[in-house]
This record gives sequence, C-alpha cells and structure tokens, in this order.
Amino acid sequence: MVKAYIAGTCDTKGAELRYIKGLIEAVGLETCLVDLGTGKGDGGPVDVPAAEVAAHHQGGAGAVLLGDDRGRAVTAMADAFAQFVRTRGDIGGMIGAGGSGNTALVASGMRALPLGVPKILVSTVASGDVQPYVGPNDIAMVYSVADVAGLNSITRSVLGNAAHALTGMIQHKVPHVPAEKPAIGLTMFGVTTVCVDQVRELLEAEYDCLVFHATGTGGQSMEKLAENGFVRGCIDVTTTEVCDLLMGGVFSAGEARLDTLAAAGLPYVGS
Repeated sequence: MVKAYIAGTCDTKGAELRYIKGLIEAVGLETCLVDLGTGKGDGGPVDVPAAEVAAHHQGGAGAVLLGDDRGRAVTAMADAFAQFVRTRGDIGGMIGAGGSGNTALVASGMRALPLGVPKILVSTVASGDVQPYVGPNDIAMVYSVADVAGLNSITRSVLGNAAHALTGMIQHKVPHVPAEKPAIGLTMFGVTTVCVDQVRELLEAEYDCLVFHATGTGGQSMEKLAENGFVRGCIDVTTTEVCDLLMGGVFSAGEARLDTLAAAGLPYVGS
C-alpha cells in the first residue's frame, strides 16, 4: 500500500508536520514522517530519522551532518533526500511545509518523483519566484500566509487544507488512459504560434502533440519528458531559450538545454 510522505525538519517544524500527519491518518491513509533536520535538536518520534536519509548521500552521513555549517549541511541533505526518494517504492504522494530552507530540502526530493505523483509544498516563499524549487515538475506550492512557526488559527487552516488536498489526490487517482498515439514535443512562443499550430494540425491525427511554452521551464519540461521516455521525438521550433542563455535574456533554460535531447537519441527537428 502506498503512503503519504510528510517531509521536513522535525527539530524545528515537528508540531506542524505531525499535525499534517494526523489529519491524513484520520481519513485512513498510511503515512511516513521523514526528518530532514541537520541540527542537533531532537526531532521527536519519526518514521525515518535524519541520519537514515543522510546516509544516502554519496559521501555518507558524515558529509551531511556537518555540525555548525548549516548552509553546507542543508545542501548536502537535499542531495541525500533526492537519492533517498529514488529508493522508495511506496510513495503515493508527498507534502512538506516550512520556510526557505525547508522548501529547498523538500523540493529536492519532490523533483526526484515521477510526473503524476502528488506533491504539495506549503512555503513562506510560495508567493515569490518559485522556479528554483519547482523547475519542470508538477509541484503544487501553497503560500503559508503566516510563517510556519507554531500552530495557530492561520497555520492550522493552511496546513489543514494542504493535507486534505494531498489526501484527495492520493485517494482519487486520475483514470489511466492507454496511450493510443505516440507523443511528440513541440516548443512554442508568441512569434512561433502560427507555425506550431499548423504543424500540430498536420500531425495530431497520428501523434499526441505536447506543446511547451519556451519560457525556460518549458524547454526543461520537454527535455524531462524526453529523458523519462514520455515523448518519441521533438519539433523544437522555438529555441529562444538558447538565445536567452547566450545573450542574457530572461527565459533561459540553462546550459543543459538540448543535452538531454541529444543523449536520448530521439528524432529531432530544430530551428
């Protein structure tokens, strides 16, 4: 049976995470509370202690639990958590809550989950630029309104809604529809819309056309799907993300744009 994973730094957010855990268990779902704390405080009773997660770092737990260097420890724990997530086969959904540090930690693990697995992240930074946390992934971020620092009338409401949202996502699976047509990825921006629309109309009788907005994240999303075998080829009409990388634009997809497509060896048309 799959479980709802609740992840965060239990030494500082223990009460809030256990509140979420209790609400999810109240509707009959199994849960797994994962401690991502890197400090010396007691995280209380958890299902997976921080040391167990830290042991998944390539340098071992000693590379994560570094003592007073919190910045390095959080970065290392994020890497360890992502690897930990890849080893679990019972994750039916994941939820986390906290500030910027917690957000970075939990998001790292969520990004390691496959597309379609429910992911909800309650965060104090959710009303700002969330691209570094979400990236090309289906992570739902909820603004915490008040800081996740104790249970009060605001945090109980926001955290409770998030917990019930995850519960609904896990309990009500999206009906599986077998793929009848192979999928291809196309990139589009305002100036290439007319072109992409015509190409899509010509192909959609035989192909499932997935169009990605070339806003930086769009190109990353297409490449992530290519890497995971969701698409059989790409028509990259809009490579402006590369221009933005080279010329200092605002919609760069990063230096790895095109690398995944090249490595996958998929049929590719680019302009």
